[in-house]
Amino acid sequence: MRGAASAFAIVQLTAPLLCEHSASAAAPSDSPDGGTAAASAASAPPAIPPASQPPPLAPAAEPAPMAQASGILPPPVAPAAPPPDFGNGGTTSFGDAFSAVATDTNLLLKMYGDTGFAVRDNAYWPWATTTTSNPGAYSPGVWNSFFTPRIDLFGSADVNKLSFLTEVMFEGNHNELSVDLERVQLTYLVSNWLRLRAGRTHLAWGYYNDTYHHGNLFELTTSRPYSVQFEDSGGIILAHNVGVGADGTLGDGLASFRYDVEVGNGHGADVTAVSLQYAEKNQKSVNVRFRWMPVDGLIIGINGMRDVIPTLLSTAMGVPSRPDTEELVAGAHVVYTEHSFIVDFEGFAMRHNPSGAPSDDIFGGFAEVGYTIGAFTPYLRPEYIRFPASPDVIYQYSADDAQGIASGGPSPYTATRDFADLRLGLKWAPVPQLAFKLEVERLSHDSHAQDIATAKAAFGF
Repeated sequence: MRGAASAFAIVQLTAPLLCEHSASAAAPSDSPDGGTAAASAASAPPAIPPASQPPPLAPAAEPAPMAQASGILPPPVAPAAPPPDFGNGGTTSFGDAFSAVATDTNLLLKMYGDTGFAVRDNAYWPWATTTTSNPGAYSPGVWNSFFTPRIDLFGSADVNKLSFLTEVMFEGNHNELSVDLERVQLTYLVSNWLRLRAGRTHLAWGYYNDTYHHGNLFELTTSRPYSVQFEDSGGIILAHNVGVGADGTLGDGLASFRYDVEVGNGHGADVTAVSLQYAEKNQKSVNVRFRWMPVDGLIIGINGMRDVIPTLLSTAMGVPSRPDTEELVAGAHVVYTEHSFIVDFEGFAMRHNPSGAPSDDIFGGFAEVGYTIGAFTPYLRPEYIRFPASPDVIYQYSADDAQGIASGGPSPYTATRDFADLRLGLKWAPVPQLAFKLEVERLSHDSHAQDIATAKAAFGF
């Protein structure tokens, strides 16, 4: 008889809670952006498959006749306590609150990567580095290689005027897997003339640097121009900004202008690294970009940036430290992307002012031209960088000086005055998620040259 009374009490306790849970699960979720029911269902937590549904509770046993006759009935049970109130009238549990955030956020996760095969004509080329995930990286004496160097996870979300994105790269480094947090960006759109952003972003420099990110699927060529390569791949211009920025569009038509202003940590002492956790100096980098967009597809822009690269202390006996150096950069770009054309002309001038040493200058630029015919885009990209007669204090380091020791190898521009790269290729994109690229390249250091051929498949899902 005590067992029957206990069962009856359990049913009275659990029934109101089960009814409330069922009503909450059946209630439709509202989409703040007016999305369809299908969109809300796609972003809601998945339902439990029928095979895994919990079995129904067995009905409680009726009180025995003897109990009814004797008047011994289970005591009345107090009603269940209401759920805690989280600021919405007490109708939503923690789980429901998290579900509502996930539903309203429109979180998207994409994945990018590439794989391919490359050959070169000189297996003992002086610049033979394996410190990057670029397809042009080889071991000395090896003239051909397959590569699957990276996978890129790209996540984005938005709620009304607030948006977020992140990019995590899993890539090869000395044939070992490394993980790099490439971008973490929080953005708030105030209006067309003002958008605020913070985090680790791609510097608003020229056109290429913050148009093409880490998914090679969207680029014409098999890799980025050398001048705007990433820091750990030998780039000349700062690629990432860890800080804050603002941008916006003013006017329209012939009077349409766009601006970008950024302040960040800038370079650290090791110019192949990014100061993503803390700054190594008190001075901040400042970058400004202005663009004029008179007609659809045409962009005419200029840039100006100032940074201070801090002193790099030597860790080896007899190797001098590198002094702190002011870096001043000016740039210009002209871009056209309409009527099947892809045209991008970019140039820069850089001055280094090291403490206690003479200044030096670097000049460079590239032109990328393509024309799309159906799913095929043939392209051409020449690039040229002119270094000073004496080695540049920042980017022309050898393996045994302070920067070479810190980064584990020499610069790709060591002992070079005229650096040139010429690429000719064809991109075939049969579907938006896949692109095949065939490319031939001539890489020149002064009078020395090397020919490279690359076949690549780049994908994104």
